[in-house]
Amino acid sequence: MRKNQNFFSLKSATLILVFLFLSNAFFAQTDSTQVVQTDPKPVEVQQEKEKKQKKDRKRKDEFKIFAGVNFDQLSIDSKRYESTLAAGYLLGVSYKRGRFFYWEIGARYNNPVYNLNDPTIPPDSSSLLDGVFSVRNMDVPITFGINFLSITSRIVGLRVFVSAIPAFALGVGGNDLGISMDNINTFNLYGQGGVGVDVAFIFLEAGFNYGFIDLFKNDIQSNPYQIFINLGFRF
Repeated sequence: MRKNQNFFSLKSATLILVFLFLSNAFFAQTDSTQVVQTDPKPVEVQQEKEKKQKKDRKRKDEFKIFAGVNFDQLSIDSKRYESTLAAGYLLGVSYKRGRFFYWEIGARYNNPVYNLNDPTIPPDSSSLLDGVFSVRNMDVPITFGINFLSITSRIVGLRVFVSAIPAFALGVGGNDLGISMDNINTFNLYGQGGVGVDVAFIFLEAGFNYGFIDLFKNDIQSNPYQIFINLGFRF
């Protein structure tokens, strides 16, 4: 009787071991099937990542800071005053994106200076007015350009560009002509064109812009225009 019990126990243990072995084999096969099915997903993710990296290499982002000098004059139609060149300055920052074709948007503090003279007053007259006054502007240049050396743009670049510049007057500098904010239009729109040279992290730009709105509120033609030279850093 005891022998039968031992034999039954051995048989039961053997059956349990066989069942456990078959169960492990089944679940291992199921897991391997699932792994094979999910393998294409990481491959697709990697391909999308590579495509994004290629796109990122094609575009180029830059931040720029610069300062410049400008030479300003008014295209004025007045029997009393004539305008001559005067020197001002500007400070600005911008964000640029693109390689061959690029666009750029920025903000700059522009301080043009204008010189108005009364030609009817003799130069040695004690009543000669100081005809110099400045207008403090906040400009928002919106620029589109072409970089002819885009392949080597990280080292050297040669660019041409055009811009539309909304400009907002912030104030008028002290002057002896009695000109104040009440006498000028607080908004103007400039058209601009220029060229730029990039060398490593330094750039130099020069160009010309013209205001399509008269500086003064009266009916006198007084379109402002400006020649500018900027020197700055890009990063």
